[in-house]
Amino acid sequence: MQADKCRTSCRGVRKELVIESPTQRKNAAQGEVEAESPVPVQAKPKLIEPLDYENVIVQKKTQILNDCLREMLLFPYDDFQTAILRRQGRYRCSTVPAHAQEEAQSLFVTECIKTYNSDWHLVNYKYEDYSGEFRQLPNKVAKLDKLPVHVYEVDEEVDKDEDAASLGSQKGGITKHGWLYKGNMNSAISVTMRSFKRRFFHLIQLSDGSYNLNFYKDEKISKEPKGSIFLDSCVGVVQNNKVRRFAFELKMQDKSSYLLAADSEMEMEEWITTLNKILQLSFEAAMQEKRNGDSHEDDEQSKLEGSGSGLDSYLPELVKSTREAEIKLKSESRVKLFYLDPDAQKLDFSSAEPEVKPFEEKFGKRILVKCNDLSFNLQCCIAENEEGPTTNVEPFFVTLSLFDIKDNRKISADFHVDLNHFSVRQMLATTSLALMNGGRQSSPALQDILHEAAMQYPKQGIFSVTCPHPDIFLVARIEKVLQGSITHGAEPYMKSSDSSKVAQKVLKNAKQVCQRLGQYRMPFAWAARTLFKDTSGSLDKNARFSALYKQDSNKLSNDDMLKLLADFRKPEKMAKLPVILGNLDITIDNVSSDFSNYVNSSYIPMKQFETCTKTPVTFEVEEFVPCIAKHTQPYTIYNNHLYVYPKYLKYDSQKSFAKARNIAICVEFKDSDEEDSQPLKTWWACVHKKRLCCSFTPSPKPGIL
Repeated sequence: MQADKCRTSCRGVRKELVIESPTQRKNAAQGEVEAESPVPVQAKPKLIEPLDYENVIVQKKTQILNDCLREMLLFPYDDFQTAILRRQGRYRCSTVPAHAQEEAQSLFVTECIKTYNSDWHLVNYKYEDYSGEFRQLPNKVAKLDKLPVHVYEVDEEVDKDEDAASLGSQKGGITKHGWLYKGNMNSAISVTMRSFKRRFFHLIQLSDGSYNLNFYKDEKISKEPKGSIFLDSCVGVVQNNKVRRFAFELKMQDKSSYLLAADSEMEMEEWITTLNKILQLSFEAAMQEKRNGDSHEDDEQSKLEGSGSGLDSYLPELVKSTREAEIKLKSESRVKLFYLDPDAQKLDFSSAEPEVKPFEEKFGKRILVKCNDLSFNLQCCIAENEEGPTTNVEPFFVTLSLFDIKDNRKISADFHVDLNHFSVRQMLATTSLALMNGGRQSSPALQDILHEAAMQYPKQGIFSVTCPHPDIFLVARIEKVLQGSITHGAEPYMKSSDSSKVAQKVLKNAKQVCQRLGQYRMPFAWAARTLFKDTSGSLDKNARFSALYKQDSNKLSNDDMLKLLADFRKPEKMAKLPVILGNLDITIDNVSSDFSNYVNSSYIPMKQFETCTKTPVTFEVEEFVPCIAKHTQPYTIYNNHLYVYPKYLKYDSQKSFAKARNIAICVEFKDSDEEDSQPLKTWWACVHKKRLCCSFTPSPKPGIL
């Protein structure tokens, strides 16, 4: 039986030998040897949990309290102190709706609402100075950054009178020090209250008699100063209270200036008096030096004529300069020798923990857009008695937004503008004013501040761009009241002959349509312009809007608009688009730091808001910030905006209507699935409804084709 088994196994081996190659046979032999040898099992590394400091303190409480070195392990009980920092905002009232916290049904929602209204709690650590590196521990004796200069007998000058004279020149003069606020007048941005930084200033006199105004981050003047103002280049010190109280300005010879501010008027006057006194002394010294220079030239000329050899007079000066160079070399060598001491090599931990500041609202490059006029070549007097101005024959509505063709996306919300004349607005059916804000009355405080007359027809908007570059466009989309196809509605505006008869015909049709379909819109035209010259955010103020191009009914989406803007700088492509005869006048400008009378995207007024009804109100337009890490910022204000964009409607599969057109899409929000539930009142971005008190509707409707 064993022989049969052996014979069978040999036959199996013989078959395998016929099939395998020599290389495979060798690898198989090695595999058999490895299989027979024992394989060492690698032990997994033992996971060690980190030490729980608090648990150790609790477990060994008795042992630690009896230890004479317990102060090195236990934290002081008075280590930290808490202080309340009042929340500072730029709004006149809270951005959270009234009674929102009381009506919140979830604890999570309640806590989230508190983050927008509650004050900041600031934690100050009393013994924070002891938590750093051992060479940075506080010491009663002031530590100097540089080693003291040691004077030896071999270094002493033979002529002590010269040393005394030079030492006296350094110790004399005017000195002053104190805290001031420094503003940068030479930066690319304008000086504001935020740009002032508190610095410790120290006025010193140098060995040559000139003065320097050094400034430090703290009162440790032994450190290297953060900067210096050379007063020998200063031409005047004047008071300047334009940006900040108790401020004064140092004017330099190169037309630049330094803006400083004191804490009180008395300190400001003391600094101005001291600095002007130094400038007066410097001026007198310069005049005296000039007079001495003239007499010195005469003396040198007489010495050269009367001296037989100039070498004898030159030798003492040469010996003196050689002596000074030797002393300097010795001093520097000794200082470098002491640098070998590790305690002398101090580490800088000033930037390890930044200064704690509350979160602030972040903005990009802010642009003020002013909408002035929209006029077409087809105009007439729309009054029945033909007494009145010549205006457009029907109402038009402009929607402004920003597009970025580099990132291929829309980067701002829509800003709706109504530039129609008062008589043209009367053609639309009047709508009732609903004093509803999501089902309840608006805040009484806002009703007293925001008047409907000033908010009804906005013409100024503030856009913000976080990443400015030349490929960002300001796009204006123009709509009109629904009346047929786009081609039929735009045809009268594309002809230039016999405009009076055509205008009357269009006017008659527009009056009828506005009464029946005044709440429905249709696309009509579009125009665009560039915003920036470069990536630094310089506005291209000389650019103007392009011609008004007829809106293509097959290219209405944002993606279609991005494709059109990609060819905007190609004249051969833009020349093929049909043009509507008209002009859109819109200007752009930078937003100044003292700009007032504007509201944010949620219609919350700023602190500088004026309650006058005649002053135009400017609206902030919300930016769609790119979702990347470097532009991510915490939310500091309550903002509850939901943007809904209907993309398309597939209506090909229905068979009820052979030729269906003028399909209106109605967007509703409901808080339940019941059949009798009423739609919630939500904001809808229609121009004729963009008012403070009538900006909410239960059934919004977009444009129709």
